[in-house]
Amino acid sequence: MNAAAILQQTLDALEDGVIRFDGDLRLLAWNKAVVDLMGFPPELMRVGTAFLDFVEYNVGRGEHGAGERRLIVSQRLASLTDSYSRRRPDGTLIRVRSTAMADGGIVKVFTRVTEGGRGAGDPAPELTAREREVLLWAAQGKTAWETSAILGISPKTVEFHLGNCGRKLGAATKAQTILAAARKGFLPL
Repeated sequence: MNAAAILQQTLDALEDGVIRFDGDLRLLAWNKAVVDLMGFPPELMRVGTAFLDFVEYNVGRGEHGAGERRLIVSQRLASLTDSYSRRRPDGTLIRVRSTAMADGGIVKVFTRVTEGGRGAGDPAPELTAREREVLLWAAQGKTAWETSAILGISPKTVEFHLGNCGRKLGAATKAQTILAAARKGFLPL
């Protein structure tokens, strides 16, 4: 067995999903767990696939919530080496750890967080689609007035939804609400 086959066998034995992109942000390596956890289709899983293709695929299937596609894509690119947790549309909470590599590439490790991983008595609150949408715009720095113009609702309605989010997340201010939402995996930050 050659070294590449041994390395692939080792990667596939891991429970966490692992994916590696080179300095040009092209796919170099991955393991079976990342495909299973993230549900990536076979056509994406080819050496040389651009990182942006993965982002576009995820945006297209709603992995990063509602919002303007261009903003979500630029947000994903800006946070390329950030580590965060987020909730997938199927309800699965995942932790993503990103590491910058010496060649300019990145390694991302995806871990499924179990209910027990959240801590006893700390269930994820249920946020409505509108609450998530308002949170996304708030996280982008939009005011209640700007968000109301974008969504076609009143500024008071925006404030109402943000207030509900704050209560559900145990936060008192808009900034605390956004931070709590990001920590719980509700925002693609």
